[in-house]
Amino acid sequence: MYQMDAQHTGRSPYTGLRQPMLLRTFNTSVVEIPDPVFGNSDIQSSAAIAPDGTAYIGLHSGMLFALRDPVGAGDQLAARWSFHPPGGSSWHATPAIGRDGTVYVGFSTNSSTPDAEGTLYALRAPSKGIEPVILWSVDLGPGRQTSSPTLGPDGTIYAMGGEGRLSAIAPDGHIKWTAQTGPTLKASPALGQDGTVYVPSMNGKLYAVAPPANPTMQRGTIHWAFRFAEFPGNQKPVIGHSPPAGADGIGSGASPTIGPDGTIYVGANNSNFYAISPEGHLNWLFEAEREIAGIWSTAALSADNSTLYFGANKGGIYAINRFDGTLRWQYPNYGSIYSSPALDATGALYTASTVGHVFALDGATGELIFDYDAEAPIWTAPAIRPDGSLVIADRHGRVMLLGNS
Repeated sequence: MYQMDAQHTGRSPYTGLRQPMLLRTFNTSVVEIPDPVFGNSDIQSSAAIAPDGTAYIGLHSGMLFALRDPVGAGDQLAARWSFHPPGGSSWHATPAIGRDGTVYVGFSTNSSTPDAEGTLYALRAPSKGIEPVILWSVDLGPGRQTSSPTLGPDGTIYAMGGEGRLSAIAPDGHIKWTAQTGPTLKASPALGQDGTVYVPSMNGKLYAVAPPANPTMQRGTIHWAFRFAEFPGNQKPVIGHSPPAGADGIGSGASPTIGPDGTIYVGANNSNFYAISPEGHLNWLFEAEREIAGIWSTAALSADNSTLYFGANKGGIYAINRFDGTLRWQYPNYGSIYSSPALDATGALYTASTVGHVFALDGATGELIFDYDAEAPIWTAPAIRPDGSLVIADRHGRVMLLGNS
């Protein structure tokens, strides 16, 4: 799922590459979409990787692809199947893959109108042909659905509607409970070990949602709401008029990362990175370099739980001490980083920038392992396949598979 697990730690069990070369590509711009939401090819979501290496990734114009290596040799990834509901787009959403191989992803319809609606689909690979089996679909409520679903350890799917309805959905497709939070853009809900669900909103708040104490009840409870504006930091804010989203410095488009002690870590549009206790109190904040729509990157957490890594609209990649919020190292770069970092099994950190570079850094020191020029803007988080190769996509609609040279 997005950032690997329900706590969004970004930790992969696989060892990534060290000397990148382009192995294969898939050009989505040559795929005809019956009723595209946009006239151009653009990929702003990230890939989810199945145990067999299949990569599931959505095109902004409205198509979800299941991509795998071709049979035999070749420099092109093969589309095993694709899915497009009429008039729908998955926008920023990364699919989630259940233990039984079911693929969960949300789509929006009527996205540019007040009638926008979100729907979560459960898909199964076809036994033949290129159309997946739709096991079920669930209404996520009003608003443009752009958020990645999160899978709990019991198989519950947590999914957001654009206007802030959080739905907890059983693997068979029935809605267990819902709760009303604030409007979301691309933030994915994070799940605490105690079952609390954390939802950042573009309205300036982080919501802690408790599931109903009685399983027969169908409404979750807002346990608390943390207001980012109450802790603005000391630096002068840099804000503008929206769009772009988040330019006003209100709320957060990033997803939370949950530490082993239940602390919630999340970046905000005001360029601050917050550590918030499970009770909703501020533990500390770190002030990144100020920029419009400051931090959209979800933090990764080191395997020893000591260091948090995130990218920002200015200043590059930051490595922060999880316990006190002090800066351990910083890797500056040209452009902005919207891509959330991925950690491999050895602690190497992978991310990408809006000017088209894919980076690998030593997580302990911040030293550069490699810098690969993809020659096009990248917003997606790198996804590590079991063989160590990386799946990444650019905003021109090209999916790339990078392997060791």
